Amino acid sequence: MFTLAYNVDSKVHKAREKKEVDAFFSWFMSILPACLDEVIASVRKTDGFADWQADYAPESLLRLGDWYEMQVKTRPYTPEEMEYMKRVMRFDENRPIDFEHWTLTNETLVTSVKVGMYFGEMLRRRLPFMEWKPCKLVHGKNKKPSIDYGQPVLDGPKVIQLNPVRISQAVAFGIARGSKRGRDLHETFGNNVKLHENMRNK
Repeated sequence: MFTLAYNVDSKVHKAREKKEVDAFFSWFMSILPACLDEVIASVRKTDGFADWQADYAPESLLRLGDWYEMQVKTRPYTPEEMEYMKRVMRFDENRPIDFEHWTLTNETLVTSVKVGMYFGEMLRRRLPFMEWKPCKLVHGKNKKPSIDYGQPVLDGPKVIQLNPVRISQAVAFGIARGSKRGRDLHETFGNNVKLHENMRNK
């Protein structure tokens, strides 16, 4: 019914009814422990990473980031995906808008979700006032869905919600573009800890 090979920006998430949001969240949380075991095992069986300490310490993101950088692969858009992107970008033959003609492979998407789970569990352990929740936020009179609607997020009192998988995929797309490195996960973690601690203490 659900797949780990999902893009956080897929229109599928926003099309879900609230019951489906709950179902997706329950599924996500039920597989989270196994996914963490799988990504830890995958890292350690890679040459040069057998001694990686998956102890959820901030420093563990440095080696994980190095490994993650090696896993990111892309593929060209299918014709159907290209047509969708043209509509999303309001494509006009006379006023073309440049956009990348590729996306992450399904295998990379799966890895990004698992890395996002590890990242999320690190934040949850560091910030005990935050916990995994299904995002059901809508905005304004038109009830426009939140950017993370339908997805598992970390949320808590007096702080803004955060989607760990979105962070992981942003890093993956940045790696593919050559604008980011895997170790940016470590810096992003530190920035989010400071942000949410400051918000919580106000």
